[in-house]
Amino acid sequence: MKDWDGPLNGDTRFRADLSTDYFHLIGVAALVHPELRGFTTVDVHFDWQKLPPTWSLATSFGTATRCQSFHGRWQEAVNSLFVGGDYRIYRTTISGNALDFAIRGKWHFSDEEWVNQVRKIVEFERTFWRDNDFPYFLVTLTPLGQDHGSIGGTALTNAFMMHLSRLDALTSEPLETLAHETFHTWNPYKVGYPPGSDYPVSWFFEGFTAYYADVMLFRAGLISFSDYVASINEKLRKYELNEGMDVTLQDFIRRHSADHSVLDQLDSRRGAVLAMWMDATVRQKTGDRSSLDNLMFDLVRQNAAYELHHDGKPMAITNKRIFQAASQYLRRDSRKKLRRYVEQGGSIPIPEAALGPCVQSRVEASPKFDLGFDSKSTQGDGVVFGVEPSSEAYKAGLRDGQRLVGWSFSRGDTSREVRLRIMTDHGDQVLKYYPRGAEVSPQQFSLDSARYSADPENCVSSW
Repeated sequence: MKDWDGPLNGDTRFRADLSTDYFHLIGVAALVHPELRGFTTVDVHFDWQKLPPTWSLATSFGTATRCQSFHGRWQEAVNSLFVGGDYRIYRTTISGNALDFAIRGKWHFSDEEWVNQVRKIVEFERTFWRDNDFPYFLVTLTPLGQDHGSIGGTALTNAFMMHLSRLDALTSEPLETLAHETFHTWNPYKVGYPPGSDYPVSWFFEGFTAYYADVMLFRAGLISFSDYVASINEKLRKYELNEGMDVTLQDFIRRHSADHSVLDQLDSRRGAVLAMWMDATVRQKTGDRSSLDNLMFDLVRQNAAYELHHDGKPMAITNKRIFQAASQYLRRDSRKKLRRYVEQGGSIPIPEAALGPCVQSRVEASPKFDLGFDSKSTQGDGVVFGVEPSSEAYKAGLRDGQRLVGWSFSRGDTSREVRLRIMTDHGDQVLKYYPRGAEVSPQQFSLDSARYSADPENCVSSW
């Protein structure tokens, strides 16, 4: 029984999924519940005794019993995950605490591979934060309706749910998604909470988490140093080649608040580059005695101390608080740069020695991503608007006033063709072109493979 049609995909994976073989439910989207304030303390009980006796059961509140109870904040009770039926259950532990897995479907990798890789990430991040105060945690894996190319991961109370295309391999992408979402357990949830809108500080909790996802995978031995450098380069390109590098924080908040599709992920792109810059700057200033890690630990300790004296209420996370905490690790000129980068944007040069002695900094001319027309206005009524005469779109035949009936493109990727279907008097016409605008020169890093192969330990000693 479903309240939606078609295959399970990125839009429907949060909906109640009930079938004759299994169920997949998220509390906030599937359960009838009262409206309570998020920090209200509640006692909640779940009774699953009428499930078929052969069905498995795994929830945010355990796998061992079909009568479950929870005492804590309401937002944790309702932000919960429940699966059962033909899910295969695997029970493991980390330092004595339960880490359970629920998997359904057939994959191009074994259950054991998935369990081992995910367990490494969860265990490493807890070790990194020196925090294993997690008596129970569940990771689910459910197939989407597509064969290839789709992925979705979401952190919930005591749980992480992952959806993957049925025939995809176990690559770094789903692992990075899991590392990212799991890192949010601490940033921002153990750093504090944003007062009111989260947009002013989303560069920190989204961007810094995007940066650390790769750091965690590399330090845990799940990606190579070469892959790590490549990921850094990709983040630098995305920031400089996409729209919004010079947009101020105030303008981002104003425009993004009005329409979430505007300046999509600018906060994450900028924050990831800021994290690279800050880590390298702190290491440079302290001779590798401190790093960005120390700032993150400080912010978590601040919040823990605050909660202890305020009945568990978390400390507000603001730009002022972040700037103050960072000030002990940065020189005066670097403190000014940090504030300017956050508030004004613009290019953020990474120190040349940021990735160690075996990696050199360089610049690489690349075209900026540019569709060549006003996609937002055009999307509204389907009439092409704002075509730039000098653009690749214009050269391909796109003109203001044409009727757009379909399009396909990968935002931010200048290597993939744009395909626009235009309605004409003689039938539909497909226009193809590459979304390439003016050239810019983003900073990139090159790994000296021979030197790294000869002495890998010293090449990454500071990591």
